[in-house]
Amino acid sequence: MLSKINHRIYALPAVLFLLLSLIFISAGAFIQNDERAARISKAQSVAEQVKISLEVFSNERIKAVHNLMQNWPTFEPNQVDWFNAQALSLMGMQQGFSSLVFVDATGKIAWVTTPNTGIKTRIDNTLIGKPMEALGLNVSSLSENLESTLLYSQEAEHHFIVVGRAISPQEPDHGYLIAGFDVQTILGVMLGELVGPQFNFQIYSDDATLFKSGEFADDGTIVSLAPFTFLERDFYLSMQSQLSPYNAGLLIILTGLLMSALVSYVLHKQLKGAVSLSLSQQRYLTASEASLDALLIYQPKESDFSLVEANSYTRYLFRGACEALRSTTLAEQMRYLGLSHEFINAQNVYKGGIPYEAHIAIESTEISPEWIKVQVVKAGENIALTIRDVTERFRAQNDLKRSEEKYRRLVDGMHRHFVYTKTVEHNFIYVSAGIEKILGFSADDFCVNESRYVRQVPDETFQIRQTIARGEKPEPYVVHYQGKVGEPLALEFSDTPILDEEGRLVAVEGIARDVTKELALQEEVYFQANHDQLTGLFNRYAFDEKLREILNDTHRSNKQNASGKNVELAELEENNIVSRAGYNEVTFLNMPHAQHKQSVMCFIDMDRFKLVNDSCGHPAGDKLLKEISTIFRQYVNGQDLLARIGGDEFCIIFRNQSLEEVTKRLDKLLLAISNYRFVYDDKLFFVGASIGVIEINESTQSAEALIKAADNACYKAKHLGRNRYFVFHDNDSQMAIDDSENQVLHALHHALQNDGFELYSQAIMPLNVPNEDKAGHLQHYEILLRLNAREGGLISPGLFIPLAERHGLMNKVDLWVVDNTLKTLESNPAHIDNVGKVAINLSGITLGDEMALHKITQRMQSTSVPAEKICFEITETTAVTNLSAAKHFISTLRDLGCSFALDDFGAGMSSFTYLKHLDVDYVKIDGSFVRNIVHDPIDHATVTAINNIAHSMGKQTVAEFVVDNATAEVLRELKVDYGQGFALDKPKPLAHRVQWRVKLASA
Repeated sequence: MLSKINHRIYALPAVLFLLLSLIFISAGAFIQNDERAARISKAQSVAEQVKISLEVFSNERIKAVHNLMQNWPTFEPNQVDWFNAQALSLMGMQQGFSSLVFVDATGKIAWVTTPNTGIKTRIDNTLIGKPMEALGLNVSSLSENLESTLLYSQEAEHHFIVVGRAISPQEPDHGYLIAGFDVQTILGVMLGELVGPQFNFQIYSDDATLFKSGEFADDGTIVSLAPFTFLERDFYLSMQSQLSPYNAGLLIILTGLLMSALVSYVLHKQLKGAVSLSLSQQRYLTASEASLDALLIYQPKESDFSLVEANSYTRYLFRGACEALRSTTLAEQMRYLGLSHEFINAQNVYKGGIPYEAHIAIESTEISPEWIKVQVVKAGENIALTIRDVTERFRAQNDLKRSEEKYRRLVDGMHRHFVYTKTVEHNFIYVSAGIEKILGFSADDFCVNESRYVRQVPDETFQIRQTIARGEKPEPYVVHYQGKVGEPLALEFSDTPILDEEGRLVAVEGIARDVTKELALQEEVYFQANHDQLTGLFNRYAFDEKLREILNDTHRSNKQNASGKNVELAELEENNIVSRAGYNEVTFLNMPHAQHKQSVMCFIDMDRFKLVNDSCGHPAGDKLLKEISTIFRQYVNGQDLLARIGGDEFCIIFRNQSLEEVTKRLDKLLLAISNYRFVYDDKLFFVGASIGVIEINESTQSAEALIKAADNACYKAKHLGRNRYFVFHDNDSQMAIDDSENQVLHALHHALQNDGFELYSQAIMPLNVPNEDKAGHLQHYEILLRLNAREGGLISPGLFIPLAERHGLMNKVDLWVVDNTLKTLESNPAHIDNVGKVAINLSGITLGDEMALHKITQRMQSTSVPAEKICFEITETTAVTNLSAAKHFISTLRDLGCSFALDDFGAGMSSFTYLKHLDVDYVKIDGSFVRNIVHDPIDHATVTAINNIAHSMGKQTVAEFVVDNATAEVLRELKVDYGQGFALDKPKPLAHRVQWRVKLASA
């Protein structure tokens, strides 16, 4: 049965297709034949018109030639002129001539007439005088008929017809008349007027194609005319009407076949649909009975719907209520189940045809499902309901949802944390909401543009990804990002590889946290632990660590160089190039190797820092240290090490630089410091730096020894005059210097115990007293101190005074000087009468020593020397540094009658405010301003200012370092009161001065 039905489905459409195709093919063939006949008729008609036109044209031109010959004059004195005039007139009236030629009776060309424009010609006046054969035609003088020939001109690329005859066969003396015609130009003009582009045609003569248009189609429609005469030649014409671009017959055939196929196909589909519908109904019934969904069909009944059909699963789904629901309408069923509102949706589907789907919770206890999925569709004039029990699915979804919500609350609630998932290529595909709280970007934005926000990835990124690719968990790592507002943030990632059952990496999951504050805190702690909080430089701890690293690098480098030398030597010996005895020479001359540059350490102690700190307070000292550290930074580069290791102590290590290079930089550094002026509360300070310099090389034993040696070199620089550097050399001369210092220190102790000092003096001369009055003027001199060496000779104060200060012996030295000066004066009472002032220097240690003040007071009270003859000198720096102690010291001794002088004024703070409040009698102008006063206008102005202000305060002035008479003369002009220096008086033992004065008085 099914086989017969299938045969009908295909046979009926096939028969219909064949029948319709035959009808359309017949109609198309008829139309094609009719069109072919019309084309032939059309071509025949046009060809005849062309033939007639060409014959008329030919006859007119031949007749014109005959007329010209018939009118030829019998007695014309100049036949050539007559011919030319007649020829031009003829060519003007009748187009088509390419030339007219007159040949005389002898057969030579007498004249050639050509048209002005329009026609190409192969015959022109250049042929005059040549024989007739040059025209391509030889005419018999006896012929009554025109002779013609067809020629092709290579120059003109055209065919020409040449016709001619004797002008009068009866009178040969008249000559010949030859006419030339440009065939292709003539045919082109005439056929262009007569034949349109819808025709293909060809004209030929003597097997030469004279004109052709288009290509003939071999379809039996070509029309060929019988030969006809044109200019005395036989011409043949073939013509064909072009095929229309739209072949109506073929178009009808194709359209008919297409329509036949379409009609047959529609019939086939309808037949097949009818059969399929019957089959599908059977399948539907089978499938609906086997379905796990309840399928119910309702038909409209007034304003409600009644149940028409239901599958067997419906009875199972609604078990317990099946009997109650079977005979009720849809609205009643919905009410029974507590779903009255869903009836409206069913009505909307029926009215609008738009399907409806919903998941509905069942609150009724009459049926077992708790959740059902309902689909309502319009089925023709009925509606179909599909109901599925989704209770288990919704229970699982609700459980999953509660679990996800709990997990999300946990994840999103983590402070400064987020979880993430990455692909195998480490692209983020999920991040929790915590990312927005950290970086400010949404989770989706971060996943898409994460690479744009990265500022720095770990150096070991490749190793981390290799570890993950092996399925191993890497150590946490930090990635630096840029937040939404531009702030830098650091995130620590803890990746966990996710593997499939075969152990292949399928994803990466993990948790990340914001460690920006932790890293910042670590950096801050590290910075504070290793840097000085005031200057920002490395501190003593960090400096020691760096110094040990430098020492280790230096020792390691030297070991490598030594190893390289041994290898080179072994190779030379093996090749018999050098013997062991000649090693040093050959190595020096022929084995150059890269020299490792050593480092150089500089220990810096600031000069006059205590003066600033004590006079202006610690804030001023802190400011000075900051500004000085800024100067230091300008003279170090990135590989050098700069640190503050104490109160006013700094260290610089110049890496990979020779001692010569470093000393050049130190010269510039010291110059910068000497030019620097520190200003605080309108007070001006001059500062300096004493620098101990030592090389770091393979002989350096330890960091402690290195620092100690640099410290000693720094003290040497300070003792040599400050604001300079001293280079420590680890050799015999350095040891000799150290031994010499030890000897001086021993001599100093011995002198204090055994009166080993010797007192010297230098006169302080009045500058404004006439020379004749100086002899009667009371003496004014300063006590100087010399130390006797054990092996004889004297030790300069420049050596033992700094040692005494370093070792805390200076107050004892001061007391010895005061006591022994008074003893000398006491033993020479006659000399006392000639003395005006004896100046004794006191150190800063003594100035602040209350016990020393007590001893000096007792000694002054017990001496026979008048107190007014004693003047104590204190330096400006010492007085300002210990201002309160200085005031107390001065007032105590002034009460006894002693006077005071402020020494080295101008070398320290140069503060006239302090000068105003210090009760001193003399101001000693520092020699640095005096020695060049003759040549330096600034020094001259400085001395002038100090002298004038001191005088305005009622104090006398003393100029130090008067080295020549010119200097003394300038000082006199400035009205400076006293001068001291080698130009006025050289230092001499005090005993000699006292005895000389006594002898002079007795004499």
